[in-house]
Amino acid sequence: MNQDKLRKIISTTKNLSVLYIEDNIDVRNQTIKMLKIFFNDIEIANNGEDGLKLFKLNNKYESTSFDLIITDIEMPVLDGISMIMEIRKFNKDIPVLIFSAHSNTDYFLKTINAGVDGYILKPYNIEQISNSLMIIIEKNRLTGSSEHIVHLDNDFVWNVKESLLTKDEKEIKLTKNEIKLFTLFINSKGALKTYNEIETYIFLDFSANNRRVRNLVSRLKSKLDYELFESIYSHGYKLKYKTFL
Repeated sequence: MNQDKLRKIISTTKNLSVLYIEDNIDVRNQTIKMLKIFFNDIEIANNGEDGLKLFKLNNKYESTSFDLIITDIEMPVLDGISMIMEIRKFNKDIPVLIFSAHSNTDYFLKTINAGVDGYILKPYNIEQISNSLMIIIEKNRLTGSSEHIVHLDNDFVWNVKESLLTKDEKEIKLTKNEIKLFTLFINSKGALKTYNEIETYIFLDFSANNRRVRNLVSRLKSKLDYELFESIYSHGYKLKYKTFL
């Protein structure tokens, strides 16, 4: 996997909350080192029973605060598959990734029945984890538990609550009209906006030549050193969102 794809994956996973369950302390410590490359928010359990308790503790109104579960299979007290089956009673959609030393058919069939999204055999490496996470993110459209965070193209991030644009965790200073431009498009959830719609929203009127809108977008492009607003010839603009390729 190339570095650009890896950075794109990490920019999403850093906003995700993960529950990690593993009983072997050596394996757990080594895996946590790798997981910290991808995740800031990691809750750890030593066996399936503790994992289930943590899940229930974070479970509210049938929607867990965890975005992803990563678990071993063979564990004391309660095994991984039994834990997953119990969790599925509360949440049928949360993605589950298995890290296991077992490759026999019986285990695979059981995990399929439990609705597992990925299965990685031990010992594993960063590339295997990256590939599995990319598939899970795409399949489940994960963006992070914080709904106010919007991931845009080229690793730009918009914070809806604070009307704040960042890249690589650094704030980009915007003018009042630039903030209004982002707000308009974010609220439209990816829809194309015409020149007249943009002018009316930002300037409270519109002109025949749309020069103010073009100048605003052009200055923003120079500031960001990137064309985040795509020009749709003779129609208007579209905001470019983050995609995995």
